[in-house]
Amino acid sequence: MESKEDRVMKRLQKGDIEVKEHFPEEVELAVKTFLTASKMMLDEKLDYLPSEYLIKLLKTLEKYPEYNHITMDLVRAFNKEK
Repeated sequence: MESKEDRVMKRLQKGDIEVKEHFPEEVELAVKTFLTASKMMLDEKLDYLPSEYLIKLLKTLEKYPEYNHITMDLVRAFNKEK
């Protein structure tokens, strides 16, 4: 069975992930930037995503506690990779 991460990566490679318009503009931009960088990482077969993208996303999400579930998903994924 395919993991959630594998399914997300496949959708990302296809360009099948979109950011919903209900997010504040700052969050939308940070998420889009992170997703674009992640797709670039996959397309170019890079070993890792430069940490600046994740740091920027987390710092932006930190301002919006209502999106804490996104932050925690990212932290869990990061810790899983360590």
